[in-house]
Amino acid sequence: MNATEELPRGQQLLLQRLIANHCVSNKEAERIFKSLLGKDYIDENEDEGNNGNEDHQVGIMGPGIDTLEAAFVSINRQLKPGFGLEIVTLVDTTGSGNAKYHHAVVNTTADEIAKKETVFSKSWNPHERAFVRLVMRTLVDQNDDDDDDDNDEEDDDDEDNSNKKKASVISIRRADLINLRSDLEGGFKLTLDQATRVIGILLEEKWLRTSALTDDNRRESVQAKIELAPRSYMELSHYIMGLGLAAEKLPQFVFHRD
Repeated sequence: MNATEELPRGQQLLLQRLIANHCVSNKEAERIFKSLLGKDYIDENEDEGNNGNEDHQVGIMGPGIDTLEAAFVSINRQLKPGFGLEIVTLVDTTGSGNAKYHHAVVNTTADEIAKKETVFSKSWNPHERAFVRLVMRTLVDQNDDDDDDDNDEEDDDDEDNSNKKKASVISIRRADLINLRSDLEGGFKLTLDQATRVIGILLEEKWLRTSALTDDNRRESVQAKIELAPRSYMELSHYIMGLGLAAEKLPQFVFHRD
């Protein structure tokens, strides 16, 4: 199957929903897949063997595609060489409980684009892009500061070293992120409303997320704790490393390839 060959209808729909949602949990991806799996559709391109008298009915996901993983591999087989995109999974070990998995369609050239700060929103002006970079850098710096504190604690108590820590992500109050507009330099400036809008877009497009530690009644308020979201790690790993994030702080990635 080459990169220009059309995907089966079910795989097209699965891909469209992944792109529309930016980043989805494994539970949501499985729900979407199962809602499509088992449906039949008429393949009008495969009626030749039926003497043109009846349509050929096949599974909407295509032959042999009966798991989410198989669908991801099949889609990636065309998506990456044809369009520079790839479905990637992030293993989230932050917080309590078992690891959580997040899936996203990643632009494999996004890191290069991000150097110009245009990957986040092409409609943003230079002032807003400078603010985005400041927000991302502040979140990265907070994570690195936390890593230094962890190292100091480990030196004081070697017994704890036998237990591997879960990855941690540092969050910052939404109000504090918005107020970073006061730290803009080089002639860049934003009003309170403009900075609030930028943070809202970063959350909506899933570059940032509200921390699970935030109380439910504060999730939409300026008191909510905000952190880097899985999409940022998946699509902008080199970008945020360039801002100072240590390589060992990156989460684990799973690639769906042959």
